[in-house]
Amino acid sequence: MQVTEVTDSFNLDNVVPFFQPIMDLKNEVVWSYECLARLLTFDQNSYLPTEFLFLVERQQSVALLTQTVLSRSASYFRDINMAWNINLSLSDMTDLETLNFLQSQLTGYPNPKRISIEITAQNALIKSAKFSEFSKICGALGINIVIDNFDQQACDFQAILSLPISAIKVSATLFDKVTSDETTAGFVKGLINAAASNNIKVIAERVESQETLEVVKKLGIKYAQGFYFSQPKAKVV
Repeated sequence: MQVTEVTDSFNLDNVVPFFQPIMDLKNEVVWSYECLARLLTFDQNSYLPTEFLFLVERQQSVALLTQTVLSRSASYFRDINMAWNINLSLSDMTDLETLNFLQSQLTGYPNPKRISIEITAQNALIKSAKFSEFSKICGALGINIVIDNFDQQACDFQAILSLPISAIKVSATLFDKVTSDETTAGFVKGLINAAASNNIKVIAERVESQETLEVVKKLGIKYAQGFYFSQPKAKVV
């Protein structure tokens, strides 16, 4: 569904970050928050990027959208002692203006190690030279890189785990197959063991049921995210 009712009055000022918790399963507390773009209309309805991105593209403001969410997220968490993540696309990772904005926002930021940039597995590998340059910028700022949207079909996990990353998000669709498919079970266990050997955290994402959560826990995964815990909200709790 496109946001036709705000087509004429769309403004990036109406785009705000919503926050979805990533849980520490062992201690049953929030470990971090992922910052997700939402469009708020005048009647306080919120819309997903898939529902308003056509408006952003029409105004050629994709880079400005990223910068808006980044700036507002950084401001929100500046004086809150909590880890937070934000997503960057392939175009963001290769856009000089966005990279300069990232540096201007986060240079001198309090405790930058609590900040993580999420990049999809595909984008990290498809533009390896650009990713290498991007990772150096993150390293200089003292912030982390998290691989997002990893699944068995996406790519070789050994290639991903060799990158300078702190964590990898694995879709819960893989965990749902572990109990019924030996190949998937072997793949997931291999990934978890290899990640541990490389000091890389594994986060189960899109966890939506108690059954999936139990599988995740039995596999020894310590972090999880999804609607089972909370939908994205306008404020952290």
